[in-house]
Amino acid sequence: MIPPRSIMARPGRRTTEAVHDPSAPALRIRDLHVSYGERLALEAITFDLPVGSRLAVVGPNGAGKSTLLKAVAGIVRCADGSIAVHGVVPEGHTCIAYLPQRSEVDWRFPITAFDAVMMGRIGRLGPLRRPKERDRSVVREALALVGLEDRGKRRIGELSGGEQQRMFIARAIAQEAELVLFDEPLAGLDISSRNEVLDLLAQLRKATILVALHDLGIAATHFDFVLLLRGRMLGFGRPVDVLQPETLREAYGGALRMVSTESGILVVHDTACTAEDRCP
Repeated sequence: MIPPRSIMARPGRRTTEAVHDPSAPALRIRDLHVSYGERLALEAITFDLPVGSRLAVVGPNGAGKSTLLKAVAGIVRCADGSIAVHGVVPEGHTCIAYLPQRSEVDWRFPITAFDAVMMGRIGRLGPLRRPKERDRSVVREALALVGLEDRGKRRIGELSGGEQQRMFIARAIAQEAELVLFDEPLAGLDISSRNEVLDLLAQLRKATILVALHDLGIAATHFDFVLLLRGRMLGFGRPVDVLQPETLREAYGGALRMVSTESGILVVHDTACTAEDRCP
């Protein structure tokens, strides 16, 4: 487990205000390769993501979804290829918010929801500077926007799963992030909490959003674009173009059951989680 601070602001890295190229896409990836030791986790990933769009990153466990988000965030290094956010190399910039899987956070860490959201302001405060009233006001407004105005003084471990994800979204709002990377935000949530998180993501209209997901139905109905991975890119584009039976079989093999209906192909169940396919 990693303590919340280490995922709220990257330790040892100085965050800066990047000068964006207004003519560049929000995210441009060219021939990206990422390795863990001798194991190649991602290979030959290439796509452009327009400003303000929503991208669902899907694929079986071990496909490289989390690795891709971490590479864009600058948490893992690229073995080859390039990544540009608004035309700039994405290392330590305040415009990028990386929101990890809940399982990666030590929820016993003794900070409040208000403190956790305030960590989104660290890059804008600069070194050795204390939060000012404007920063506290931004945090209060962010908590109110996600419906946590009465939870600010609670320890993060006292929040429900849905509230923890809403806290992460508040952190991205307080950070004033322009690119938000969300790793499995719906995992372990009930239907009501899932809908709340999806509604809040839809309200982040000024931000470009990448979300790693397992639910192909949600990817198809709530996102502008889909990226289908299995170590390499099997498809990128509109959901209706990418989530085709042949491509899904290539990604999931026999672990994905599909049924033909009058409305098209219905994905029944993804059983692609195996011990050897665990994401790094």
